[in-house]
Amino acid sequence: MKIKNIILSLALLSLGLSTEGAFAQSSQGSNSRNAQQITENILLKPDALIDGEYVTLGDIFSGIDPQQADIAVAHAPQPGKQVVLDYRWLYGIAQRHSVTWRPRTTADQVVITRASQTITIDEIRDAVEIALIDHGVQQPFTVDLSSENFQIHLPVDALNDVTISAIELNSRTQRFVASVTTGEQTAQQRTYRISGKYYPLSTVPVLVEPVSRGHIIRPDQVEYRDFRSERVPSNAIRDINDVIGKEVIRPTNPNEPMMFRDLTSPILVRRGSLVIIRLVTANMSLTARGKALENGSKGDVIRVINQSSNKTIQVEVVAENEVRALPAMSQ
Repeated sequence: MKIKNIILSLALLSLGLSTEGAFAQSSQGSNSRNAQQITENILLKPDALIDGEYVTLGDIFSGIDPQQADIAVAHAPQPGKQVVLDYRWLYGIAQRHSVTWRPRTTADQVVITRASQTITIDEIRDAVEIALIDHGVQQPFTVDLSSENFQIHLPVDALNDVTISAIELNSRTQRFVASVTTGEQTAQQRTYRISGKYYPLSTVPVLVEPVSRGHIIRPDQVEYRDFRSERVPSNAIRDINDVIGKEVIRPTNPNEPMMFRDLTSPILVRRGSLVIIRLVTANMSLTARGKALENGSKGDVIRVINQSSNKTIQVEVVAENEVRALPAMSQ
């Protein structure tokens, strides 16, 4: 009987140990799965756009404890710039701050971009032009800067303005070096230097569309344009009134200065044509018919035969087939 009791006790003890071992293994497996689930919930953000001066854990990882999200882990790049955080650096930060994340491949990375507001090259050029005028440069002129791709990136919370705090000007060569300042009299004040050259401009009339030889230029076919003075020929037409109503004798490319040799006054009276002769004085106004003895443009003095008197007189061409008698020159 005693032997049976001892055997039964050993059997119960063995059963208890097996149950405890099975429970321990089950508990360990559950903990492992929970840890794996927590790790899988924390994901790497492939890129982040940030406004401030620091990179935080929340910029890098999603699914972390909200109390950890605002922890700063690195300085942000300069406004408008980027920085790449590789898998080694990321894993080190995760371990340092007890973030249950590990890289899956060596390609894991985060691209951090610092948001910015931009001052463009056109805004800088406008500021330089104002500074040049203040230093006595006569308008009109245009400005060429040494770097047409130059831009200034400011923090999103910075004062968006630009001033020329200083300018070194050589009037003989027309070159300058300007100090471009942003955020003046603030903690975010920055100064950049940029060089360039200004060019005086000449305003001349140009055709806005092709006009063929022999055609008369209409007012809607010509307008004023600015050109660098050094590129405008000395004999170019400067007054738009010297273009309108003229006849093209040598075709000119649109948007280019025109020469006097390219145009002529159109023939309003042709030799042999019948014309109306007008004589206007303070006391009378007479008209007569005549016959032109030569060609004439507006303003030209030509000879015509007065058909009423059969006399040759000198007249001034005023319009197409219309002339004005010159009393002092009448024959």
